[in-house]
Amino acid sequence: MKKYDIIVKGGTVVDPSQGLHEVRDVGIGDGRIAALEKDLPTDEAETVVDASGNIVTPGLVDLHVHVYWGVAHLGIEPDPNCVAKGATTVFDAGSSGAQTFPGFKKYVIDVSATRIKAFLHVSMQGQLSNVVGELLDLQWADVNRAIKMCEDNKADIVGVKIRLGNNLVGEHGLECLKRARAVADATGLPLMVHPGGPMTTSDMLNEMKSGDIMTHCYHRGPSGILGEDGKIRPEFRKAVQRGVLMDVGHGAGSFSFEVAKAGLAQDFPPGTISSDLHFYNIHGPVYDLATTASKFLLLGMPFDEVIAKVTTVPAKTMGMEDEIGTLKVGLAGTPAPTGDVAVFDLQEGDFEFTDVLKVTLIGHQKLVPVATVKGKNIYTTSSLAY
Repeated sequence: MKKYDIIVKGGTVVDPSQGLHEVRDVGIGDGRIAALEKDLPTDEAETVVDASGNIVTPGLVDLHVHVYWGVAHLGIEPDPNCVAKGATTVFDAGSSGAQTFPGFKKYVIDVSATRIKAFLHVSMQGQLSNVVGELLDLQWADVNRAIKMCEDNKADIVGVKIRLGNNLVGEHGLECLKRARAVADATGLPLMVHPGGPMTTSDMLNEMKSGDIMTHCYHRGPSGILGEDGKIRPEFRKAVQRGVLMDVGHGAGSFSFEVAKAGLAQDFPPGTISSDLHFYNIHGPVYDLATTASKFLLLGMPFDEVIAKVTTVPAKTMGMEDEIGTLKVGLAGTPAPTGDVAVFDLQEGDFEFTDVLKVTLIGHQKLVPVATVKGKNIYTTSSLAY
């Protein structure tokens, strides 16, 4: 029996959790990170992945996706769209609620190669339809049922989600938000908010606490970060100062290059970079988390910082930094981080990137997924193509 199941050899390892950016070999044994050395003997591994000339990172962590395929209208199949493209851990942002989560767990979470954690929607139905808003009827926001579902599924449900907007919550958005807040407070879980009316941004942000997540932070609209003067609204800066995390959540309608440029220019960077990958954007403009990360290279964010915001930072945000988002070798007597490794080709050239407003910019670097190691298995886009 060989020492390692897999060695990822000869790639440039970028691991912000260790401040590492240099050529290293990564050894995976028993499904966990077992070695990180300059030269591991290939004859000690069952399988060798040649990463020469490529970038090697911890498996990416996507804080916002929708993978309740076949039930939630946004749902996509997780494995060909997540783990095969470098994202080994994803957080489903409210596709399921207290009524629909059991099916999500049984038929998606428990059978997928992608590691999936859930933000439970405060609406019992989750996000079933794009025709009828999930909280237009307040009866869907059953606080007690949501609390019980969270408490009964602590290993899988790691947060609470609400979507605001007149078409989703009608006239009682603040009451819906308060109910979501009550679920989060009762369970000790973070609250993720999709911003929108009918309340003011101040009323919305006042309900958010340290550890909560404001997704879609660079969307263009009345509930966005920019005031009429083009400056960052003070209430958003105050929210960040008290510990609210700003998350990209690109999606099909929630990322503007113009707003992102303004945010970066005014020292208002995203806390995390996530895709909001779903049915309506997997064929553009999102495609995958690697493409979303590449857009921030275009915007001038340093490479290692971009990688941190899709690995180390979201892992820490969700209290999982000792398990995912890192290539650290476990200390003696402690479990090592999971064997999640992503290999990318950092291509140089002229590449078109498009936001949700169909604004297209030219970038000169693009992260292209090559292979993903998760535990003892290797995934590629071709191996999981349907």
